[in-house]
Amino acid sequence: MSSMPDLLKQIQSLRRSLHAFNTPKTTDSQGDRLVKRFVSESGLLINELHHVREQVSPIRFGAIGITLGRSDSIAKFFAFSLTNQEKRSLDRLVDSPFYGAGVYAIYYNGKTEKPYIPLSCTETPIYVGKADPTNPQAESVEEQGQALYSRLKEHSKNMVKANLALSDFYYRAAPIQTGMQSAVEDFMIRLFRPIWNKEIKICFGIGKHGDSATTRANKRSPWDTMHPGRKWAADIKTDQMKRHEIEAKIAEHFKKYPVIPDKEKLFKLLSLE
Repeated sequence: MSSMPDLLKQIQSLRRSLHAFNTPKTTDSQGDRLVKRFVSESGLLINELHHVREQVSPIRFGAIGITLGRSDSIAKFFAFSLTNQEKRSLDRLVDSPFYGAGVYAIYYNGKTEKPYIPLSCTETPIYVGKADPTNPQAESVEEQGQALYSRLKEHSKNMVKANLALSDFYYRAAPIQTGMQSAVEDFMIRLFRPIWNKEIKICFGIGKHGDSATTRANKRSPWDTMHPGRKWAADIKTDQMKRHEIEAKIAEHFKKYPVIPDKEKLFKLLSLE
């Protein structure tokens, strides 16, 4: 095993090699040799560094001994299953209770909310969320409870309070293996960038349940500014963003991240190859 001073010298040597490779005077043949040398030596050095770190650190690093593969690859399977469903009208949700916890997506298919028209009848959801099971060890949808149904029903009530027509909104919901819901939700937010999700920082706030008396000084969420109607939100005096600012951000977002027009385009993005 190399000593730490020797390892530092090797790192410095590799840095010089990398600098030489980036120098414009380097010929193609010289560059090829430098690349091969860098790949070979850096691989050896990385293994050496891992070994030394394990020896000198007071905290053991170890390694993941059991893996099911890349989490994104697994999330793609679940996302594919979800998006392969037909969309269902949100105004018929109450008529169709169901069991299961997992992920869901809400879609805008209307023409009345002008800022959202680019989303209408596309495969880009306006919101993506997850619903955790009632039983954290649940192995069946019955054991998971009606988590997805309850979450969608809660959103529907908030949208009705804000005078949004539920007939303009559709949803997909997929019960999935307990413990995978967060990874799939995260993947889908990164894939779709839904404008109602807090992570996108544009029109967030539909998931808020109201501020208590001690936090009543909080500013009104962008979602409540765009869609007034929840009583507790009306009592808040200051907006986080003005409506025209939110609408401008939405328009800019669609320019930067074009919507996914159809399933053909979506399935290409979800290709598991």
